[in-house]
Amino acid sequence: MPAPTVAIALHDGFYGHGSGAGRANRAFLATLVPMLAPGVRLVVLPVRLTMTSPEYDDEWLHDTLLELQPANPQILPVDNGSGGQFRFGGLPHFRRLTLDTAHALNHHVLPAAEPSLVIAFDAPFFGLAPLLRQDQRRHLLLVPRSTARLHRPEDRERIAWERHGLYSAAASGARIAAISQHMRTHLIEDIGLAPEAVMDLPDGLGPRDQIFDITRLTLLSPSAARDGFVLCYGRARPYKGFDDLIHALAHLRDQGIRLPHTVIGAVTEAPEPSAYQRHLAHQIAELRLNATLVTRFTPRLRDLLAHPRLRAVVVPSRAEPLGWIPLEAAAAGAAPVVATDAGGLAESVIDGVTGYSAKAGDPNSLAAAIHRALTADAQSTAQLRQSARQLLGGRHDLATTIRQTLETLAPWALRSDGDRDRAQDQAT
Repeated sequence: MPAPTVAIALHDGFYGHGSGAGRANRAFLATLVPMLAPGVRLVVLPVRLTMTSPEYDDEWLHDTLLELQPANPQILPVDNGSGGQFRFGGLPHFRRLTLDTAHALNHHVLPAAEPSLVIAFDAPFFGLAPLLRQDQRRHLLLVPRSTARLHRPEDRERIAWERHGLYSAAASGARIAAISQHMRTHLIEDIGLAPEAVMDLPDGLGPRDQIFDITRLTLLSPSAARDGFVLCYGRARPYKGFDDLIHALAHLRDQGIRLPHTVIGAVTEAPEPSAYQRHLAHQIAELRLNATLVTRFTPRLRDLLAHPRLRAVVVPSRAEPLGWIPLEAAAAGAAPVVATDAGGLAESVIDGVTGYSAKAGDPNSLAAAIHRALTADAQSTAQLRQSARQLLGGRHDLATTIRQTLETLAPWALRSDGDRDRAQDQAT
């Protein structure tokens, strides 16, 4: 018997997470579940990871399944050709993934779905639309969290594949979501999508993303934190601007400015440091900076946002579709935040309002902004913190944006007021 169905395809955030995209994907799922009307079938199609993968996180998976449990979801892992070892990969893995995902949808999900909505998160699924049945393509929502045009401009083959997939989706009546105003502009002006094909779906934090555990802070020694510390973290990629931060810190030190210890989390999930991480370690040692480099990904990095001796958070990215860390910082009450004006960061870190801004790719500008943050008085910092939380609860209220998306694309999937009342009565 066909049932109304919402299917979610995602590469990151189910078996584990290695980036803000993974946290954003799980936040979406966790926020969506209580909104679904009784009788709506939820199908989740994650990129399969095995327990031998360095990206597999048993604790994360356990928590994910607990959050999904109220919806009694059907889990259909899909294959990207990596043998369950990694979730992303390159273009050959994207091609394999879209074929397997389309097969799962066409043969196991959509024949028993009426009506349906398929939501696919990020670049690995951009080629999905042409592989779906013609009548199902207009029920597809693709959610780009980034594109190769932004982060891998030298990869022309992947850029062409992504553009073709997005064009095909839009031409078939599918919709493309913009997680920020920067991404909306990018999708329309750089990728060439028609404005009417793009709908706004601003990212936001889920309930778990606003909880920070400061009881197990093992990344920072008491002596290093004694005079306060500066925090910067993200994927170990050059576009994240870690080199710019290192040179900014050296510039401030050479000016005679006394700096607190800096924790630089330039991380991957690999057991051994990458060439880029070794390069960063060499730079820190050569410049004799008072800094700790963390190379292995751990969720404990974000818990440092709630540390009482945190003096500033720095996001030095050269390109950023949204900027997840300022949202986490706002939730943790961490202030001040220093960020470049790259992409979506300029929307959340507004100079003098929610933080301090610097020019992307400019170490001297970044140094000046860090100095402003470290010398800000308590009243100014408190005002920045309050404004950042207001932004988080407004534009980045995930429940509101998901509800608005479903009202537009799948109103049948939303729990009614009567359904909510009955659920509350049963709970009490």
